[in-house]
Amino acid sequence: MTEHHGAAPDDARARDFLDACMGVIGRDHVRSAAQSADWRRLTFPWPGRALAVLRPGSAEEALACLSLAGAFGCPLHPVSRGRAWGLGSRAPVSDAVMLDLSRLDRILDIDLLHGSVRVEPGVTFRQLHAALRAREAGWHVPAFGGPPDASVLANALDRGEGTGLFGDRFGQLWDLDVALTTGERLRTGFGRFEADRVAAIHGRPAGPLIEGLFSQSSFGCVLSGRLGLAPNTPHAGYITCEIGPPERLPAFVEVLRGLVRDQVIDSHDAFLWDGAKQVASVTIAREAPPEATSPQALGAWAATLTVRAAHEMLSDAKRAIAIQALLPVSDSVGLDDPDAATPRHHSGLYGHSDGANLTSCYWAKPSLPAGALDPDRDRCGFVWLCPVLPFEGGALQRLAAITGEVADRFGTFVMSGAEAVSVRALFGYVSLAWDRDEPGADERAMRGRDALAAAFAAEGFHGYRLAHPGIAAHGHTRGDWGAVMERLRRALDPGLVLGPGRVARPEGDADG
Repeated sequence: MTEHHGAAPDDARARDFLDACMGVIGRDHVRSAAQSADWRRLTFPWPGRALAVLRPGSAEEALACLSLAGAFGCPLHPVSRGRAWGLGSRAPVSDAVMLDLSRLDRILDIDLLHGSVRVEPGVTFRQLHAALRAREAGWHVPAFGGPPDASVLANALDRGEGTGLFGDRFGQLWDLDVALTTGERLRTGFGRFEADRVAAIHGRPAGPLIEGLFSQSSFGCVLSGRLGLAPNTPHAGYITCEIGPPERLPAFVEVLRGLVRDQVIDSHDAFLWDGAKQVASVTIAREAPPEATSPQALGAWAATLTVRAAHEMLSDAKRAIAIQALLPVSDSVGLDDPDAATPRHHSGLYGHSDGANLTSCYWAKPSLPAGALDPDRDRCGFVWLCPVLPFEGGALQRLAAITGEVADRFGTFVMSGAEAVSVRALFGYVSLAWDRDEPGADERAMRGRDALAAAFAAEGFHGYRLAHPGIAAHGHTRGDWGAVMERLRRALDPGLVLGPGRVARPEGDADG
């Protein structure tokens, strides 16, 4: 069986499929390819095209569209909010009709006693944060660096990270409501039982656990899911550290690992950034002060650590322990207590995602636009690489060396950072920024991206999230992984129409 890649909008199969969908969701919610040109915009060159856009208004309508796609053999690519800038935005990996789930924007349930929430794909971080604030909840959804109008559910399914112990968003996701192109619909947790009293508090019923099949895949479409919230801690603040050049990273990281191991600093609460990322997060190249853009400044590293505690005495003790340990391996150590000047609902410590990090997408642009930022619309060049590293200073120093070499060789601005996700591992954040309107910049940047990906793979620093360009290269695995994944996909999506290209094909099995 072959995938239906490249089905043109005037293809009879596609026309019949769209006509059938109009009968389900209404003509006003079906956009043709000509009306969907903005869906082809993204922050790096990519050939995947939106052949049309469907906008169902309910889970039942979405299921009907999926079932029709399977029946007609028409490629269909689900998108929740399309804010995955630097990873793929709203563009499909391969040509497909888009299933826009943004109208499925209901918060279905909030459990204020146990701290969980059930959301549809269209629910945004801003929307959920406002709903929790309105209820004066003692819980929050952990903040993240992306736009506040991004989908909470999609971010969790793509294994995006938040801050604090509950920052592993996919680890806090359970009881998915999944639709298949066969027309079938299933729940993965206790919600599948008629008596589901524990569905909101525990996600692991007896038997096989299959949530992972629907993360970063095209095996099914998730219509809603239950997400665990983080408790508000009454005492929280930041410790900031200036580390210096990359050769100082090994000593600092060794101390930091001890603080995470001893639970002085929680996992997902320790972030390290090079100078390039620090300056690009607050300004663009044309407006940056010269002292912040010297090679020495761009290559200097710093860290931000969060200290959280339920009691003031415990908070003070944690801060004192951390500062005493960090002073010998830092150029400077400072304290920042945002609670003193920032309302709790405007603090990232309590779930407020302000989207300020999007400034880094505009580093190479002539100016920063007024109003809401949209890197796709503004033709920003931006792409992410997300390698996993051992929690070792030498590994992070090696990442810094690789990114520096690539930046020099290809003349593209490269930013690097890392997050402590456990006592064993760091998640790397490496991004390239350029101006897509500059002749030749796309080509240089993507060659730089490929060089980075190859160098990371050679070090064994494989990715935990993949931008579109990395998916095909990620398919080279040993053993029978690819063949088993292909059988699972064929079982759940017999027509191979859902999210074509989203999962790398086994070697030697070319798409049709």
